[in-house]
Amino acid sequence: MTSPDFMYPQPTDDELAAQQPYTAALGLGSHAHDTSHRSASHKHSSGHPPASTNAETDLDGATSAGANRPQLGKVSLVLTIVAAGLSLLSSIVLGVTIGPSEAEFGDYFTDVPRWYQNLAIALAGLQVLCAALGVTGLIMGIVSAGTGRARTQGFVAIAIAISAPLISLGTFLVLSFTFA
Repeated sequence: MTSPDFMYPQPTDDELAAQQPYTAALGLGSHAHDTSHRSASHKHSSGHPPASTNAETDLDGATSAGANRPQLGKVSLVLTIVAAGLSLLSSIVLGVTIGPSEAEFGDYFTDVPRWYQNLAIALAGLQVLCAALGVTGLIMGIVSAGTGRARTQGFVAIAIAISAPLISLGTFLVLSFTFA
């Protein structure tokens, strides 16, 4: 089909079809699908051997680097769950203990015993580590959702990474005021 504007002619359907990559006779798709209909020693008309059926291929028959890798979404989900759990746990411990220690020893951090100072510093450091893990899981979840590698796990990881700090902070505040 050509354009009615003869000043800028368009290619015909036959010319467009000649530019398309080789597809199976059944019209089922790309190189990866037609290997089940051919023998392993048979070559395409382009001279490239057929690709394996378990990997996605591009037009040249080379496997793409990110083909079928759901691990990215799963790893991001695990990272965010671990970060959220540890953050919530340290918020609970600090929230429950900070009020009674302040009431017993005084208003300043230096008034509490040394063991509690070490515990509080360690739990604050754990919160920083959880924040780093959460940001890493968030970035991996965004990449996973954007590239389609375990998209559902990526979306869940994004939701957990966004909501976990808010839940952890809210838990700390509620517990610290409750036990004060």
